[in-house]
Amino acid sequence: MVPRLFLIDSFGFIFRAYHARARMSAAPMRNSRGSATEAVYIFHNMVKRLLATYKPEYVAAIYESLGPTFRDTEFAEYKANRTETPPDLLEQIPHCKTVLEAMRVPVLQFDGFEADDVIGTLAKRGVASGVDVVIVSSDKDMLQLVNENVVMLNPMKDDMVFDIEKTREFMGVAPSQVADLLAIKGDSVDNIPGAPGIGDKGAIELLLRFGSVEAALDRADEVEKKKQRESLQQFRDQILLSKRLATIHCDVPLEWSLDSVAAQTPDTGLLRAFYQEMEFFSLLKQLPAEESAAPPVAELEYDAFLQGLEGPAALFAEADAIGVAAAHGKSRLNATGDLPPGPRIVYDAKALSWDNMDEDVKIFGFLHDADPTAVSLETLSERHLHSRPAATAVDKALAVWQLREVLKPKLEARGLWRVWEEIEKPLIPVLRKMEKTGIRIDKEVLGQMSVDFEAQLQELTNSIYQLSGRPFNINSPQQLGIVLFEELRLPTPGKTAKTKSYSTAADVLETLAEDHEIARKVLEYRQLSKLKGTYIDALPALIHEGSGRLHTTFNQTGAATGRLSSNDPNLQNIPIRTAQGRAIRAAFVPEPGWTLVIADYSQIELRLLAHMSKDKVLVEAFRNNEDIHTRTASEVFGVPPLMVGPEQRRNAKAVNFGIVYGQSSFGLASSLGIPRSEADLYIKLFFERYSGVRKFIDATIAEVRKTGMSRTLFGRERPIPDIDSRNANARGFAERTAVNTPLQGSAADLIKLAMISIDNELSNGQWKSRMLLQVHDELVFEAPPEEVEALRKLVKREMEEVYELAVPLLVETGAGANWRDAK
Repeated sequence: MVPRLFLIDSFGFIFRAYHARARMSAAPMRNSRGSATEAVYIFHNMVKRLLATYKPEYVAAIYESLGPTFRDTEFAEYKANRTETPPDLLEQIPHCKTVLEAMRVPVLQFDGFEADDVIGTLAKRGVASGVDVVIVSSDKDMLQLVNENVVMLNPMKDDMVFDIEKTREFMGVAPSQVADLLAIKGDSVDNIPGAPGIGDKGAIELLLRFGSVEAALDRADEVEKKKQRESLQQFRDQILLSKRLATIHCDVPLEWSLDSVAAQTPDTGLLRAFYQEMEFFSLLKQLPAEESAAPPVAELEYDAFLQGLEGPAALFAEADAIGVAAAHGKSRLNATGDLPPGPRIVYDAKALSWDNMDEDVKIFGFLHDADPTAVSLETLSERHLHSRPAATAVDKALAVWQLREVLKPKLEARGLWRVWEEIEKPLIPVLRKMEKTGIRIDKEVLGQMSVDFEAQLQELTNSIYQLSGRPFNINSPQQLGIVLFEELRLPTPGKTAKTKSYSTAADVLETLAEDHEIARKVLEYRQLSKLKGTYIDALPALIHEGSGRLHTTFNQTGAATGRLSSNDPNLQNIPIRTAQGRAIRAAFVPEPGWTLVIADYSQIELRLLAHMSKDKVLVEAFRNNEDIHTRTASEVFGVPPLMVGPEQRRNAKAVNFGIVYGQSSFGLASSLGIPRSEADLYIKLFFERYSGVRKFIDATIAEVRKTGMSRTLFGRERPIPDIDSRNANARGFAERTAVNTPLQGSAADLIKLAMISIDNELSNGQWKSRMLLQVHDELVFEAPPEEVEALRKLVKREMEEVYELAVPLLVETGAGANWRDAK
């Protein structure tokens, strides 16, 4: 078999791969730093597949010239019609070169000559050297190079191979006539003018008749069609220029030898480093295991190990064994004796009972990527160490050590170490204490609520059956869809693509509820059913038998904004806007004889918006302790504050919080039940009066678009990968997230700092009061009667003075016999 030389049209390859990806995916791929990666990823996979499938004996990748070529000199408008290369594609091109380097594919680039000319020259020389040539491209211009020894492989068309016959079938002319075809019909992509008025069909007819451009021009008077004849006669020079522009030159004076492009095996080390940089974790798994140059670990008795230990040690507890890893010789072993002295590095410090834990790689990993779904030890190891730890405590301890060595310098370099040292680390013992304390639940209250809710659900069920005309399973979306949209013939949103059934989602029912009672009843039924199942019937089963209390688990890595989450149960989602939701809070009670005390930040995200935007009107309103919703209504509707009515204030409140959460005019219109044009006007008037907020939003989005990251006041970062998405919905959501994250994330950091400060005060031995819960912007305490008022003053002071903003922080406190009534 004749050896083959594969010549890859690199930029065309990348460009078309990029746009192919755009058609397949709604949003571009990005790594945790916000860098676009889809063209790199698809380019890598196509090159890898090409090498694995065809196993070429020789291979090279050709890049475009860095400067102008002779075509630009001869025709200034050459390629003038081409659109500007997308910025997120430009940033990926150097990475594609790295792919080729790691795969040991030579990259060739010669200034002053287009990639086409270099490919044509190499193809000609390759054939002269005794090899067959395969041009890897999707550019039809390349088909002029096809001959008995040269074919074109199009990876964008399922590896279609264009030989002489396939080219003739595809182009309508022989390969040797492709440049002539482009010279006559022109090429809009490269702005080759061609012969005006002669299209594809006419050009093919002329070439099949005369054989070449020159012959057609010389015999133009024989052409029967007047338009074609006159075009050939009047535009002779332009057509000849077009041929010169379209013809690939195969005599570029370059230094090259066949041996210089001999195929080689990929450089696994370079690939590993590249996959790590680009966060191609699935590709990392496909690489062979990295061989360690370190000598075998000496087995040591645990006491001897401790005696030789200097500096920090990583620990991982599993069953009755403790894995230990340390710096000296990477020693590691099972330990069942005393813990090592000195600084200790662990995974998930809050879940452990040990004291003096200095570093937590679980939180390190979360701070690095702000990804709640990627904080398991296995996932962190895959992402940062390119391997999964074995199942033993020893190997997991070593993974903890290695993660610390990788992540700590990165956090320090990005300014995130402050977030760990000042917020997350001191918060761990506070949360552990709150989890251990728990909160009392009044079972009798929940028991009576369960009976009441069951009766209400039965009443709603009967009403829904009556309205529908028959009984059915209300909890079945499919049955409900049939009843609503086929039997009752309510306006339908259509069937969903996945299930092929009618959508009965909340937004659909809320729209129908405006005019149809059955939709209102179903929504009410769903809400009651969810509250009953999730809280009323579930909470008693979660009460600890020993303490008689409910002990939720707080999670520092559960929300990308940095907010705390909770589970078993999730107390963050108990609704407080409905009477039923508030009723559940009545079951949360203090120690017998004590009082529950609550403290809640008032409008903290709007205050942060004022601080960050420095908007004069907003800052003034908060400094003067005005009702911000009344002030906004006054500004937007042009009436004095004293004349603002309840509906105007309600609308202004929706606008205020809509701005914070990046709500669109469509969303605002839906929430207020007003026309979209009216919602557009409200938002327009808001930004006219609060111009600083508009500037803040625009500047924030621009910064995130530049860096790929949003940041809080304290430097906490969150990647926003879809900020440049070609999908309008994904991009819009990303822009809203980019604006809200600094506000919500800063609010989360502030209340965490306040919790740390309050706990320090309560831990001085003079207090019996205890901190029990944190829910969004609210803290819940229990206190003996003699400490209630002092506790309220302490908590208010510490929360309001936790950080100095351009506007005052305001905290409202309350006390009562249960969580609902502590107002």
